Amino acid sequence: MFNRRQLSLGVAAATTVLSSGCQSVAVVPKQTTHKVGLQTYTVRVAFEEDPLATFKMIKNAGYDYVELNSRNFEKLSTSELKAMLDETGLYAPATHISLASLESDLPLLFENAKQLDMTYLVVPYIDENQRKLEDWKAHAASMNDAGEQLADAGVKLAYHNHQFEFEDLGGQTTAMDILLNECAPENLTFELDFFWATLADADIKKLFMDNPGRFKLCHIKDMGPNKQDFAGASYGKITSELMQNVGEGIIPFEQYLQLNDVSGMEYFIAEHDNPSKPYATAIETSLNAVRNFKF
Repeated sequence: MFNRRQLSLGVAAATTVLSSGCQSVAVVPKQTTHKVGLQTYTVRVAFEEDPLATFKMIKNAGYDYVELNSRNFEKLSTSELKAMLDETGLYAPATHISLASLESDLPLLFENAKQLDMTYLVVPYIDENQRKLEDWKAHAASMNDAGEQLADAGVKLAYHNHQFEFEDLGGQTTAMDILLNECAPENLTFELDFFWATLADADIKKLFMDNPGRFKLCHIKDMGPNKQDFAGASYGKITSELMQNVGEGIIPFEQYLQLNDVSGMEYFIAEHDNPSKPYATAIETSLNAVRNFKF
């Protein structure tokens, strides 16, 4: 285990970036003025070819910020990423990281977060061979410990769901139950992916009501009307055929986002795992839809 005092050094530089005006309006919801981000996984192919041009495309589309992922750090150094973000007028309040890196490279992850003024490190996925009930309990313990150490230094840990976190592991217990119940709220928050939660038939409103303040970030991506036809389908088929640009599908985002005062939602991040080209059109379509939401 690494030295918490070392992690805490320079904590004053780790600032919290909060988007403004996150409370829902009680009577007549207004059109959103919240800042909106894009998960760079959406444009990973373009980023691999030309990172700076990709950041410029995102900014020109009208996005306020980006959520990074581990591929970005494989392509560029942290200083190079910061320079490109500064040049394009974007910022990165969060990045996706692997569970393995969380367990083995926590000081480096913290240093990256500090250099980029990031608030959140987000674990986005658990490998299929690590999803038994006992595995999830071990993951919860690991994330709770890492989250505590990060919180002491001013960085927050979050977990991003797919559909499998809502599957019954036995005794009507799900992975989401384990993470919510066995990780302290101050040590682990959640990034609710509306698409995957909808695919899993999760009761999103109940999830928010039962766990107030636990969902600080969200992924906003839409779904076609025929999800029943994709039972057991591959990730590639689901993301290329069922997943839609925001506003082109059926997910009732406004109903969920009007509960922000309950969920605690602060960061609204558009994503599409497999968008059609041209990417600029796809990401603009999603952004325009989110901008028109009333919450």
